[in-house]
This record gives sequence, structure tokens and C-alpha cells, in this order.
Amino acid sequence: MVKRIKLEWDEWNVNHIAKHGVSRREVEEAVRDPRAKMRKISKNRYALIGSAWGRIITVFLDFQGRTRYYVVTARDSTAKEKKIYKRK
Repeated sequence: MVKRIKLEWDEWNVNHIAKHGVSRREVEEAVRDPRAKMRKISKNRYALIGSAWGRIITVFLDFQGRTRYYVVTARDSTAKEKKIYKRK
């Protein structure tokens, strides 16, 4: 389970994830998913794998402080990421 986080949005990241066929609502749903998995991948960057109404997506986030994260990008999860998500 992922701790409560606040997502930061701007015109750039909303348009960017749209290029990957992902909506803001899907990202927000995946972040609220109680089964979501989040891992640190570099100093301030995290990858979150979660489900939005059955669609498993991976969201990349930059830590902004406290509970705030900037959405860098989001896309459909790879087969490997889906396996990670489905693990108990």
C-alpha cells in the first residue's frame, strides 16, 4: 500500500501523459489503488504501479517534499511490471 500522496499537475504533464493514452483521472485512481506498489528508482524519482479500473499503469513521480509528487509521465505497464503488481 502506498502512503497518501498529493499529485502536482500542470499543462505539460497532462498533455504528456495524454500522448501515452493515459488520463489524469487514471493516474489519480492508480495512486489511490490499495494494491499499488511504489519504489524509488533514483534520488528523487519514484515509479508507482497501480490499477485504474482494471488497467495497470506505471506512473513516474518526482518527489517535491512532504507528501507532494510531480507527475513526470505515465504509461501502460510492461509485462514485468504487471507481474510485480500482481504479486501479493
